[in-house]
Amino acid sequence: MAEYGKGQGKGQGKGQGKGQGKGQGKGQGGGYGGDHAGGSGSGMLSSALITTHDGIVGYWDGLPLRNPPPFGSGDTDISYLGPVVRGDLLDSILAPQFTISGVDGTATLASHGRSTVTLNRPDRAVFRQQLAMVRAYSDLRDDRLPEILEQTEDLLSFFGAVAFLDTDRHGKTLELLAAVVRLAVHVEMPFKHFCRAPRPIDYAPQVQPMIQTPDHSSYPSGHAIEVFTCATVMTRLMTGLGPKSALGGNGSQAIIATMPFKVAHRIATNRSVAGVHFPIDSAAGAVIGCVLGESAYRIATGGDQINWPQLTEVTFNEVPEDEQPFDLTLDWLRDTLADDASVLPTTDDILGTLWNAATEEWAEAPL
Repeated sequence: MAEYGKGQGKGQGKGQGKGQGKGQGKGQGGGYGGDHAGGSGSGMLSSALITTHDGIVGYWDGLPLRNPPPFGSGDTDISYLGPVVRGDLLDSILAPQFTISGVDGTATLASHGRSTVTLNRPDRAVFRQQLAMVRAYSDLRDDRLPEILEQTEDLLSFFGAVAFLDTDRHGKTLELLAAVVRLAVHVEMPFKHFCRAPRPIDYAPQVQPMIQTPDHSSYPSGHAIEVFTCATVMTRLMTGLGPKSALGGNGSQAIIATMPFKVAHRIATNRSVAGVHFPIDSAAGAVIGCVLGESAYRIATGGDQINWPQLTEVTFNEVPEDEQPFDLTLDWLRDTLADDASVLPTTDDILGTLWNAATEEWAEAPL
C-alpha cells in the first residue's frame, strides 16, 4: 500500500508516505506553526521574530491600518489555501461520500446508500491454487526489481511516464490524483479488514518475498485499488472515457485511454512478482479502484442527480485442475465492470471546479 501525503504530495506532485509526504508537508516545523517565507519554522526563528518585533514596531495602539479583501473569489475557489489545507478540504469532501460495510468474508462499498461493489472472500482452496501463479511470477524478480522497490512508495511517477505530469502544466491534475489515491487508502483498509485473508508467505515458506510482507490482509490488494483509481481518473481527464470504454476502444484515442490502465496492471502484477499478493487480490482491487474512480467522476459531474454505477459483485472460485489458475487481464476487467457514465458538465462546487480545471489542462489544439 503506497501512501500519498499532502506535503510533497501536493506541493511537488508526488510526495509519498505519511512519513515523507505528511512528515515534510504537515509535520515540518511541527509545533512552530509550519513553514515561513524563507524556510522551515523553528524555535530559534520564532525567538528572532520576537526580538525583531520588539526592535522595530515601537508603540502601536492596536488600530487597523489596512482593509484586507475576502479570501477567494467564491465558495468554489480554494486557490488561496496552501496545498496541505487544500488536501484536507478535498479529503473532507470525498471521504464522507463513501462507506464500507461488511461481515466476516464480505464487504460492500456504497455511496449515498447506493451499493456499487461487493467483494466476497474466496475459499482457502482458491488461494492454494493461486500459489502456483505466485511461484511462476517469482521468475521475473530480477527483471522487475527496480520497479517493485520504487512502487512501494511512488506510484504517480509511473503514470507521469505515459502523460506528462508536473506542477506547472498539470498541477490541478496532480492535486486531484493525489486526492483520489488518498481516498483509495481510506476505502481499502475496511475492505481488507472484512475480507481478511492470509498472504502467500503464510501458505509456503518457499515464497520468500523479495520485500517485507505487510501485516494487513492480502485480499484485496491496496496497490491495485490505488493505481486503478488513479488510472480511471487520469483517463477521464485526458480523454473523457470511462474505464469500460477505455479498455474496449480502437484507434489513437484508445491507445491514450488504455495506457494508464496498462501502467496500473503492471504495478499490480509486480506485487505478485514480489511475492506479497495473489493475482485475485489485484483483480479484486482493480474492480474497486475503477468503480471508486468512476464514482469520483460522477460526484464531480452529477450534481444532485448522480448516476451511480450498477452493483458489481466480485467472486472467485476454484478452477478445474487441468486449467490455468486465474490471472488478472484487462479484458477480464473490462467484461466485469458496469457501464460507464456519460460525459457531463462539472458541478459548481469545490470538487467540480477542480475537476474542470484539471480537464482543461489536457485540452488539445485543433487539427
